[in-house]
Amino acid sequence: MKTAEFIDPGPSRTWLLMDLREDSIDFGNFATDMTGYPNNPPQWGFYDLPAFYHGRAAGFSFVDGHSEIKRWQDDRTMPPIVKDRMVGDIFPSPRNKDIFWLQDRCTRRIK
Repeated sequence: MKTAEFIDPGPSRTWLLMDLREDSIDFGNFATDMTGYPNNPPQWGFYDLPAFYHGRAAGFSFVDGHSEIKRWQDDRTMPPIVKDRMVGDIFPSPRNKDIFWLQDRCTRRIK
Protein backbone atom coordinates (compact mmCIF):
# COMPACT_ATOMS: atom_id res chain seq x y z
CA MET A 1 0.00 0.00 0.00
CA LYS A 2 0.97 3.62 -0.37
CA THR A 3 1.25 5.78 2.72
CA ALA A 4 -1.64 7.92 1.47
CA GLU A 5 -3.90 4.84 1.50
CA PHE A 6 -3.63 4.58 5.30
CA ILE A 7 -6.62 6.79 6.07
CA ASP A 8 -8.03 5.41 9.31
CA PRO A 9 -6.14 5.83 11.63
CA GLY A 10 -3.43 7.25 9.33
CA PRO A 11 0.28 6.45 8.78
CA SER A 12 1.53 7.93 12.05
CA ARG A 13 -1.03 5.96 14.10
CA THR A 14 -0.96 2.59 12.28
CA TRP A 15 1.57 0.09 13.63
CA LEU A 16 3.34 -2.04 11.05
CA LEU A 17 5.76 -4.27 12.98
CA MET A 18 5.94 -5.18 16.65
CA ASP A 19 7.66 -7.42 19.19
CA LEU A 20 5.81 -10.73 19.56
CA ARG A 21 6.17 -13.20 22.44
CA GLU A 22 8.24 -16.29 21.72
CA ASP A 23 5.36 -18.62 22.71
CA SER A 24 2.80 -16.79 20.56
CA ILE A 25 4.62 -16.90 17.19
CA ASP A 26 2.45 -19.37 15.31
CA PHE A 27 2.19 -18.05 11.75
CA GLY A 28 4.80 -15.31 12.13
CA ASN A 29 2.20 -12.58 12.29
CA PHE A 30 0.25 -10.73 14.96
CA ALA A 31 -3.52 -10.54 14.61
CA THR A 32 -5.46 -7.98 16.59
CA ASP A 33 -8.94 -9.05 17.60
CA MET A 34 -11.12 -6.08 16.68
CA THR A 35 -14.25 -7.56 18.30
CA GLY A 36 -15.98 -4.92 20.40
CA TYR A 37 -13.95 -2.00 19.01
CA PRO A 38 -14.40 0.79 19.87
CA ASN A 39 -17.22 0.89 22.39
CA ASN A 40 -17.97 -2.65 23.58
CA PRO A 41 -15.08 -3.37 26.00
CA PRO A 42 -16.67 -6.52 27.50
CA GLN A 43 -15.92 -8.23 24.15
CA TRP A 44 -12.23 -7.26 23.92
CA GLY A 45 -9.61 -10.00 23.70
CA PHE A 46 -6.37 -11.14 22.07
CA TYR A 47 -5.71 -13.51 19.18
CA ASP A 48 -1.95 -13.30 19.75
CA LEU A 49 0.02 -11.90 22.67
CA PRO A 50 2.55 -9.07 22.37
CA ALA A 51 6.04 -9.23 23.87
CA PHE A 52 6.88 -7.57 27.17
CA TYR A 53 10.66 -8.04 27.17
CA HIS A 54 11.46 -4.35 27.57
CA GLY A 55 10.34 -3.64 31.13
CA ARG A 56 6.69 -4.64 30.60
CA ALA A 57 6.81 -3.07 27.13
CA ALA A 58 7.08 -3.91 23.43
CA GLY A 59 8.60 -2.10 20.47
CA PHE A 60 6.44 -0.92 17.57
CA SER A 61 7.27 0.58 14.19
CA PHE A 62 4.63 2.63 12.41
CA VAL A 63 3.76 3.11 8.74
CA ASP A 64 5.25 6.63 8.70
CA GLY A 65 8.64 5.22 9.85
CA HIS A 66 8.68 6.26 13.51
CA SER A 67 8.91 3.78 16.36
CA GLU A 68 7.62 3.64 19.91
CA ILE A 69 7.99 1.54 23.02
CA LYS A 70 4.55 0.77 24.50
CA ARG A 71 4.49 -0.05 28.21
CA TRP A 72 1.62 -2.40 29.00
CA GLN A 73 -0.78 -1.39 31.77
CA ASP A 74 -2.81 -4.57 32.32
CA ASP A 75 -1.19 -7.70 33.77
CA ARG A 76 -3.47 -9.85 31.56
CA THR A 77 -1.42 -8.62 28.58
CA MET A 78 1.64 -10.35 30.06
CA PRO A 79 0.86 -13.86 31.32
CA PRO A 80 3.97 -15.93 32.10
CA ILE A 81 5.92 -17.25 29.10
CA VAL A 82 5.23 -20.93 28.35
CA LYS A 83 8.54 -22.68 27.64
CA ASP A 84 8.87 -25.24 24.84
CA ARG A 85 5.32 -24.93 23.51
CA MET A 86 2.87 -22.42 22.08
CA VAL A 87 0.08 -20.69 23.97
CA GLY A 88 -3.48 -20.76 22.60
CA ASP A 89 -4.81 -18.24 20.13
CA ILE A 90 -7.82 -16.77 21.92
CA PHE A 91 -7.51 -14.77 25.13
CA PRO A 92 -10.62 -12.95 26.34
CA SER A 93 -9.57 -9.84 28.23
CA PRO A 94 -12.59 -7.59 28.78
CA ARG A 95 -11.90 -3.90 29.36
CA ASN A 96 -8.15 -4.33 28.86
CA LYS A 97 -6.82 -0.86 27.96
CA ASP A 98 -3.84 -2.44 26.19
CA ILE A 99 -6.18 -4.13 23.72
CA PHE A 100 -7.88 -0.82 23.00
CA TRP A 101 -4.45 0.75 22.37
CA LEU A 102 -3.68 -1.98 19.80
CA GLN A 103 -7.12 -1.80 18.19
CA ASP A 104 -6.97 1.98 17.94
CA ARG A 105 -3.70 1.75 16.00
CA CYS A 106 -4.71 -1.00 13.54
CA THR A 107 -5.94 -0.75 10.01
CA ARG A 108 -9.71 -1.06 9.69
CA ARG A 109 -12.35 -0.93 7.05
CA ILE A 110 -13.49 2.49 5.97
CA LYS A 111 -17.17 2.88 6.76
